[in-house]
Amino acid sequence: MRQIQLRMLVIIVGACLTVTSWIVNNDHPKTPRFSVVKPFHDSPEPYYFETFASSQEAPEVHAAQAHPTNSGIAAYWFGGTREGALDVKIYRANFKNELWQPAQVIATRESLSIDLGRYIKKLGNPVGFRFEDGTTWVFFVSVSIGGWAGSSINLIESLDDGKTWSKARRLVTTPFFNISTLVRTHPITYQDGTIGLPVYHEFIGKFAELLRLSRSGEILGKKRLTNGTTTLQPSIVSHGPTNATALLRNAGDLPRKIIKVQTTDGGITWQAPIPLSLPNPDAAIATIAFDDQTLLAFNNSERGRSDLSLAISTPDDWRVFHRFDYANPETLSEFSYPALTIDKHGVMHLLYTWNRKLIKHVSFNSAWVNQQLK
Repeated sequence: MRQIQLRMLVIIVGACLTVTSWIVNNDHPKTPRFSVVKPFHDSPEPYYFETFASSQEAPEVHAAQAHPTNSGIAAYWFGGTREGALDVKIYRANFKNELWQPAQVIATRESLSIDLGRYIKKLGNPVGFRFEDGTTWVFFVSVSIGGWAGSSINLIESLDDGKTWSKARRLVTTPFFNISTLVRTHPITYQDGTIGLPVYHEFIGKFAELLRLSRSGEILGKKRLTNGTTTLQPSIVSHGPTNATALLRNAGDLPRKIIKVQTTDGGITWQAPIPLSLPNPDAAIATIAFDDQTLLAFNNSERGRSDLSLAISTPDDWRVFHRFDYANPETLSEFSYPALTIDKHGVMHLLYTWNRKLIKHVSFNSAWVNQQLK
């Protein structure tokens, strides 16, 4: 009996090592080359518009993300009586002609449990991505046991612009019971059609990674962006075929600053992390390319999430030039978890959690940004 148990242990360890080696080392054979957002030139007239994407579908909503569609943008968030509650659902809503359509439920604990054949305790952090042919992917996390550190990433697919969705499947991202991989920020794309999905870990350590997925959803490899116990939720912008910058949430000791890591070889290696001059109260951030610069939506405070602002990169530093929402920190107001995307007309869209009650939506164009900078 003991020999059988020992033999089984050797088989399990060997399988874990094989999976680990495959995930870490089985990168796409060609040198990775990022797709680059071309400079956009929309209307010369400044444009700025505010509304709400959600309509009180749930008592609390949080963690929106969005992507462009042929007619506007689609947004995703989770909502329920509170974060982590049994009634939390994943929502999707479409924005076109400056109007939000009613949100639709695209995933629940019950539907995911049926798809995966396992107990699901809670859901969260949906991230949508749309291919040029209209195929849409939505990644989101789920937990069966414990807290968010026990998360796995799930993927559902739509071939008809969100009208119907496939059964969910789990991404195998780690041999350690396939837990503690979370998603929060928008993917990046490569010139060969593969995508890079920024992910992060919370179990024991807190660090960021980048998964590379084929068009069929197969994991081709992953790269570590950071190490240690303090960096989460990388938001990545590419400014050239081999150059990209990731900005990260900082869960470390005060005073916290946004963390930056860079690559100059298509993500094969990432340079040592450095802190920016901008504060971070252990909160999510969002970035987007703005020609050769980067726009950053973030909580401009070392404590609390009551100031949501917009900054732009400069050759030497960052310049904060607009505040979207602000309240006295003592009121416990929350404007957090921003997400940025650009539609097909070059209009930028920001979504963020507004006091956990609604998802706020702000759209603006490059002319408005340049007007604010002047």
